[in-house]
Amino acid sequence: MLPKDKVALSTWFSYHNYGTALQVTALYHVLSRLGKEVDVVNYVPVGNCVKRPVYKGSASVYGELCNKALNKLQSRVYAPDSREKLFDEFLDEQLTFTTKCITLSDFEKLNDDYSTFVCGSDQIWNPTGHNPRYFFDYVSKNRLKVAYAPSVGCPRIEDGDVARRMKKLCGRFDALSTREESGSKIVSELTGRDVETVIDPTLLMSSSDWNSLTGEAVAPSEPYLLAYMLGYNKDHWKRVYELASLLDLPVRVIPVFKRDLKRKGCITDPVGPSEFVSLIANANYVCTDSFHGVAFSINLNRDFCVFERFKRGTSGSQNSRIYNILEKMGLQARLALDDVSNEELVSKIEWTNPNTLLLAQRENSLNWLKDALALEPAADDVKNSIKKNRSLCCGCGACEAVCPVDAISMKLDEEGFWRASINEDKCISCGKCRKVCPLIHHESALPVEQGKLYSFKTQDEGQLMRSSSGGAGATIAAAASSGGAYVLGCAFEDGCGAVGKLVSPGDSEGLSSLAGSKYTQEEVRDELKRAVDCDGPLFVFGTPCQIQAARNLFGGRDDVTYIDFVCHGVPSRHLLNRYADWLNHCFGLDQQKLHIDFRYKPRGWRERYIYTSDGSSESCRSQHEDPYFLLFEAGQCYGQSCYECPWRATSAADLRMADYWGPRFSKDKTGVSMLLVSTERGEKILADLGQAGAVSEQPFSDYIKCQQTKNFRMPVFRDALIDTLSDPSSNIQDMSDQFAMPVAQERKAMRRLNPLKGIAKKILKRG
Repeated sequence: MLPKDKVALSTWFSYHNYGTALQVTALYHVLSRLGKEVDVVNYVPVGNCVKRPVYKGSASVYGELCNKALNKLQSRVYAPDSREKLFDEFLDEQLTFTTKCITLSDFEKLNDDYSTFVCGSDQIWNPTGHNPRYFFDYVSKNRLKVAYAPSVGCPRIEDGDVARRMKKLCGRFDALSTREESGSKIVSELTGRDVETVIDPTLLMSSSDWNSLTGEAVAPSEPYLLAYMLGYNKDHWKRVYELASLLDLPVRVIPVFKRDLKRKGCITDPVGPSEFVSLIANANYVCTDSFHGVAFSINLNRDFCVFERFKRGTSGSQNSRIYNILEKMGLQARLALDDVSNEELVSKIEWTNPNTLLLAQRENSLNWLKDALALEPAADDVKNSIKKNRSLCCGCGACEAVCPVDAISMKLDEEGFWRASINEDKCISCGKCRKVCPLIHHESALPVEQGKLYSFKTQDEGQLMRSSSGGAGATIAAAASSGGAYVLGCAFEDGCGAVGKLVSPGDSEGLSSLAGSKYTQEEVRDELKRAVDCDGPLFVFGTPCQIQAARNLFGGRDDVTYIDFVCHGVPSRHLLNRYADWLNHCFGLDQQKLHIDFRYKPRGWRERYIYTSDGSSESCRSQHEDPYFLLFEAGQCYGQSCYECPWRATSAADLRMADYWGPRFSKDKTGVSMLLVSTERGEKILADLGQAGAVSEQPFSDYIKCQQTKNFRMPVFRDALIDTLSDPSSNIQDMSDQFAMPVAQERKAMRRLNPLKGIAKKILKRG
């Protein structure tokens, strides 16, 4: 049983933005004062949420690219090393962190160490950048989940896919609050629950608290007007200087962008979070368009005015945060609208009523937080199996193979993926399944940069044409089999799909069935169990997750060789089913006899073709027109674990295989294999390959250029696409046209505009 006072706090902290750094610090200290042992979840978000693709034509791409270049020229952030150092020192001094979290499996491990999870303030719930990590998609139902003051930021959610995901995720919380009335209304409508509106964490701390926390930060000794502006509106800046003239105060500007350095009164000394608070605390007047600029002005009782950074009525407007805090404090008159005179804006604020309102709201918000932290989560009734505090499954079958009481079996789930199913009545809670699960234990995987890169091309022309690239896999398997080893790999059975297959030594026919790519998830069946019991050396071929599982399963055996291949992800079985339906409808192919060659070499290597046949009828289509290939390459209907793969930049294999893409072999028409050697055993395999074909060492940079080394974000519309795929009446061509074709067209357009990218980069460098 974990101590209830151990709290994981999740919010933005990595952005070196003053409000971001100060809100996480405030909530961290407030929770600590409430007797909690707090760590901030060490997560640095990367990339934006992936929404439904809409192709607008190459002209729109051209214009978008130009606009991006111009926007960067205009809005480059001012972040000198001296400023960044102040942020790093402040956060290191004020906060403690969990272990670093990158993939979902990293996050789910936090359930083993923390009993309470609190997601904090800032715009972590903004629908335009939806990130399920900040909705605790990784937290088990038996852990307390509290939302304190996250900001939705926008007046409404316009993306239906995001709304559906937010509804599902928000419904899992034990206690819900947001920072603005508009946000509480949105979440309440989504969940059907009461949602409290609480104040920003920075307002939970008093002015004396902040003065103590920021310590010896120095501000100018003479009177001044402080300007902290995140937007770029010439009229707003003109008014700032008019107000300063009216008040007879010099302007001091906290620079946000490089362009601010040219403004009169720009502060040239580095400004970190402590300096930011001190500058507001000592200012005679503050001009800002920032929420936290307003919050600290109110908390520290500084006269101020605030500008609308966003145009009213626009879908992306974040002004609601400003309107809300002004209304809460009775300070609506401080909004610098066009019809409000400068004389009105510089009038002194009578702080008695705002301070009374703030104290009352501080007390209410603190009481809400205390009550939320005292709630009891659902009971922990899960046995010590792979289901305990874990949700991901890659269908590797290792847990089934190791279970001593046959309590685990692999079944197709509703999404169309092979997944471990546990019979709770049989489970004895021994935990052996957890020890072999690759998504729980992948510590043995090595960084890819520790390996050496090679190219390979077999001299066997027949084998070359049967292989997806240069024939490395088939050559390795043949040498292993002739040397007395069992080979565990994947075959494609007509009418069934990809299945695991254990080939006995010397079985050439069995080996030939393993050749070629299978762009679908493998059904493990009993082959992995048979491999555990085989009494000779074993070569295991598979995806990175399968190889990690095999290494976990076979433990210290020194007669097992592991070979994985670069894998972008596996699509739902529903995709294959709908494809078979489509082939039957369009070409009359018998689904029960369906044979698929996903990489039909006679038509090309780089230009990929998919060949289908039932023995009497056939079809062959390019990757650019085939709906299965288009949906696969769009990466929108992969298994959930594929978007959280820990092996993009690591490998548990002795040797990794891939197609050698990139310019190095651009003129090759029949295929070249890329090989990444990670161990001495892998080096031995490579030496043997030299007798069967051409092996050449290549620069490791080719691997980074040619292969995927980071996860893609799971699309917010994935669930809707999977649901459509699971419907037997749906048409795969329609789905391809709606979801995949826009992605393919956009990529094609961007390839045509590569020269423009280079020009844009040159412009940015000059800027």
